[in-house]
Order: sequence, then C-alpha cells, then structure tokens
Amino acid sequence: MVHHEDHEDLHQKAKQYMDLLHHELAAEERIEVRYREANGSGSMRQQFLSTVEEAVDAAIRFAQTSDVYVGVAPRRGEDGTKSGVSRIPALWADLDLKGDYTRQRRSEQLKELTCRPSMVVWSGNGYHAYWLLEEPAESKEDLETAERVMGLLAAGLEGDPVQDRSRILRVPGTFNHKYDEPQTVLLKRCKPDARYSLDQILEMAKALPKISKSAIESVSGVQRDVLNAPISEGNRNAVLASVAGSLRSRGLASETICVVLLEVNRLRCDPPLEESEVLSVGKAISKYPAGEPRYRRPSASRVYWKDAR
Repeated sequence: MVHHEDHEDLHQKAKQYMDLLHHELAAEERIEVRYREANGSGSMRQQFLSTVEEAVDAAIRFAQTSDVYVGVAPRRGEDGTKSGVSRIPALWADLDLKGDYTRQRRSEQLKELTCRPSMVVWSGNGYHAYWLLEEPAESKEDLETAERVMGLLAAGLEGDPVQDRSRILRVPGTFNHKYDEPQTVLLKRCKPDARYSLDQILEMAKALPKISKSAIESVSGVQRDVLNAPISEGNRNAVLASVAGSLRSRGLASETICVVLLEVNRLRCDPPLEESEVLSVGKAISKYPAGEPRYRRPSASRVYWKDAR
C-alpha cells in the first residue's frame, strides 16, 4: 500500500484536474477510467462514469494498488474507442525525460511557448501538458484538426505520438507504480483561465521545429519526394517501413520515428492506414539497433506489414 499523502489531498488534486476536462457532461457522456494492477499482471480494466465525483472516487480508490488513467476526452456511453469520443476539451502532449531532455529542460521548453499550457502534470518520468480550448472540438473537421495539431506538437516538442483522440493519461493524485518507490502524479500547473482557440494552438505548433519533414529529407536511402507524391494502396507499408528504417539508421528514437510516420501517413498515404498499424510498423523497425546497416539501403522496402506484426 502507498501512503505518501492523505486521501483528502489526493482526492482534491484529482478533482481539480477532472473538473477542467469533464465539467458539465451531457446526459449521454461518460468519463472513462482505466486501471491496471501495479505488478503489471492482468489486463487493463475500465469503468465509464457519469460524474466527476464518481470518476475521482474510482481513481483514488484504485490508485493504491494500480496505475490509473483517464480518457482526456468524454465518451459517448461506454465506447472507449476513437469513434466513441464526443468532443475534445483540451489538446495535450506527452513529454518524457529522454535523451538530452532533463526535467529542467522540459520545464524551460514549456515556459518558452507562446501559448503556455493551461495544465502541466508530472507523470513520474516527464510532463503531460494540456491546452484548454475556448470551445471544445466537436465537429468531424475540428476533431481531425485537433489530432493534427497534437501531432505537430509532438513532433515540434520531441514528445511521444499521443494525438489519438481516445488517449488515456495518468490522473494527478494517483501513483506511477513503475518504480521501486512509486512516484506521485502531480498537478504542477493549473491555470483555468488560460484557454485558447484551436487556431491559436495550430499557429504555435506550425512555428515549432518541423522534425518530421526535416528528418525525412536529411536521411539517405529515402526518396526526397516521399512527401510530394501520393503513396498508393499496396505500397504504403513498404514505404513507411523504408522511412522508419532510414530514420533508425540515423539513430532516431522510436517516439520520433512514429511521429514522422504518422505525418507521412496523414499527408501522402491514399487512403491513410489506421493509426495503430502505422505505429506498429514504427515500433517494429525501432527494435533494431540504431545505425543497423540492413536499413541503410533499399532492403527496407521488403519489410511489409505482415513482417512488422
């Protein structure tokens, strides 16, 4: 059992966070809470709750023995998939401590943004940044734009590819049990009045470094016109595997490779592959050592989806 902080304090932190994301749910909307035993055994479990109070109570109850997550966006009924998301109240980014990114450098990175995050959560090994929207993204067009903007944020901030609208993230006031000494998930910044339009965040994201395009154009072994022509059905997996292999040969990490592939898929695959399939290709190629010779030349074109599973 974890006894770092009293129950009332943990409850307050979780409620403050969930109130901003799930205030005034519609009659059919639910908050999805997922949890998994701290020892990693068993499958992820989920509950769909109709009020913030119920969701907070569940999160804190499970937190002592489990890693707890919440769907950032409300769900329609008990559907935790992409199609079940009713609206997106905030945009988010997952910024782990990795490579040259220390805790201090991540903090400075967020402070330098033209649109500073409304909320920043310490996950135990990095920061989850949230930008509250003035108006939730609800239309099909706005939902797709929101995901695109979060992809640009992930690329420009060198974060993890977590732009899918059904994303679940850790709840403040719970614990990250991946360590010998569980780490408290903390709400480090909370500015409810810091709200932005989707266009404001889009403009900021566009101004960030374009990791995806620059990374692809700088890698030998990938055709430089890969972003200038459609990638047709039948060639999509081979081209994405080739891009991933070339990026890996330059030493790029799995998270950055996945961000690149998602952007190539969005821009040029006709029709685009499912996001889960793109991520599987990127993660499979990333298992090879950085600089692996087999991915420096066209041999990568022979790596197909069935091989990447």
